[in-house]
Amino acid sequence: MAILLLLLPLLAWLLWLWLGPPGWRPSRAQLLALGIVVVIGAGAALWVRLNQQDITGGIYTPPSLGPDGRVLPSRLEPAP
Repeated sequence: MAILLLLLPLLAWLLWLWLGPPGWRPSRAQLLALGIVVVIGAGAALWVRLNQQDITGGIYTPPSLGPDGRVLPSRLEPAP
């Protein structure tokens, strides 16, 4: 969802260029190339997000509060 929010202004700008004032307009090939890059990037980000494992084989644990109120730093826990 966050990637869509980041890409929305870019897509709106390209649509404005395509339908807006005369002058330079992106070609269909450029729009197709941009679309392919966006889909590949979103797919890679989704794959990394759903994988939830680090390259070392551990599972990332974000910082948290310990039982005594101290902040425990982020760490990699062994995968089960």
